[in-house]
Amino acid sequence: MKICGLNFFSGLKYNRVQKQLSQIKKIFESESKNRFSFIEDPEKHDQLKLFDFFVTCGDIKVTFNKYLIQNHLKIKNLKKPQLIRDVTYLRVIPKIKKIDVNFFPRFTWDSILPGEKNFPYDPNYNRWEDIKKKYNLHVRDYQKQGDKILFLLQIPTDASLNELNFNGKGYLDFMLKTIQKIFEHTDRKIVLRSHPLNKENDIVAKFLINYFSKSKKLFLSTYDSLDDDLKNIKCVISYNSSATVEALFSGVNVINLSKMHPCFSAASNNLSDIENLKELDRSNFLNKISFLHWESDELESKVNRKYLCNLLIKSIP
Repeated sequence: MKICGLNFFSGLKYNRVQKQLSQIKKIFESESKNRFSFIEDPEKHDQLKLFDFFVTCGDIKVTFNKYLIQNHLKIKNLKKPQLIRDVTYLRVIPKIKKIDVNFFPRFTWDSILPGEKNFPYDPNYNRWEDIKKKYNLHVRDYQKQGDKILFLLQIPTDASLNELNFNGKGYLDFMLKTIQKIFEHTDRKIVLRSHPLNKENDIVAKFLINYFSKSKKLFLSTYDSLDDDLKNIKCVISYNSSATVEALFSGVNVINLSKMHPCFSAASNNLSDIENLKELDRSNFLNKISFLHWESDELESKVNRKYLCNLLIKSIP
């Protein structure tokens, strides 16, 4: 197969992305029939249609400059599969190893978010069991008690919110309507947790607290640790935050409101379920999400690279 790795960036980000693409090149060229090429400027390349699929690190964002957006859209308009590299959803493992999360890639097709079939998966291998034993991971039983609702806020311009941002809806409008709908289904207090990288300047959180001040039911979390916020929680709600995976690990029910989200069948998609949430089976979810976790050290093995290469190609939409 002819594969194209795309790097539209400059400076330090260019260097980081190039290292990541070089690792992906090794994965695909573990099979001799594959050829992996690098392209930095699609506008200057007239043979793009000859590639079977493209590889990018991350996806388009509304904050990108005109040049970056045009390049991303040009690739998407070719209607060829796009493999997107991002970071693992099993964030607990980088914490245990005390290594930057960027050393733990995940791969999905055509979206930065996983669906049911757009990522590598082997039903004959229980990868989760191996990962669980390796890191001594424990999944807590579902909490039986909990009074409040925790809403996990996201960075408004993040690629995970492209569905809202590129369709003219916007994250603030989504949040206003969602909080109002929650109030229709429950009288419980709602705690807003800002994204860790947006905590000091979370304009959306501040606006919501002010807008719904008369309700006296909406509060802003003061905790740094997600574990502290998950105590005494009835459920966690989000659009599609990666932190909902940690909530499931902690035994807290999750409602994700995007069609594409990291919790698959282990979370509800309906706000009307708030007071009647079921304890959904997490075993299938945990095994599937383990295939969205690949360690850089693990991918130094030729055997592992070849295995992942074949999984990725089999999962092309």
